[in-house]
Amino acid sequence: MRQGPVTASIGELLQKLKKVEHKMRSAGLPLFLARLPVWVLCLHYCVMMRGKTTRIRRIARHIESWLSAMHELVQQEETSRELLDIGKGMQDDIEATKRTLLSLRELCVNIGEMFSGIGFRSRLLDWTQNGFLRVIDDSCSAAINLQITLASHDERVLALLRQEQAQQLAAPA
Repeated sequence: MRQGPVTASIGELLQKLKKVEHKMRSAGLPLFLARLPVWVLCLHYCVMMRGKTTRIRRIARHIESWLSAMHELVQQEETSRELLDIGKGMQDDIEATKRTLLSLRELCVNIGEMFSGIGFRSRLLDWTQNGFLRVIDDSCSAAINLQITLASHDERVLALLRQEQAQQLAAPA
């Protein structure tokens, strides 16, 4: 498990809360009261993850609409040449988005493992994380499809331009 600053700080907090839980249990409190601080942290994390899931779902919708628009535009020969991604800037932007999504995915999995590592299980946590991971995976799939569509479009347009150039060079002056 990669230990970035966020992961390390959450891990430290969970370890501290586990110690508090142990002290509270030693003082005679029932388990459900002793676990309350961890439950509150879990609830906070789940609320935060739902917000992130909603935002990432919006990003996925944007990617899917771009993919749909690309499919429509590449069918029109006059506009398809204007969409040539010569510098690969759009491909790079999509790749950066995918990398960000995948690192958020890894962070989510790591945090789930940390909760499990202190012996904490929650259906709410599992449900929230599974929903988040599904949205991430769907978003990455849409991004990959957009990259494939862009790459095949660019290859087709470049082949067409090469063919036109060859015809112009072959034509008598």
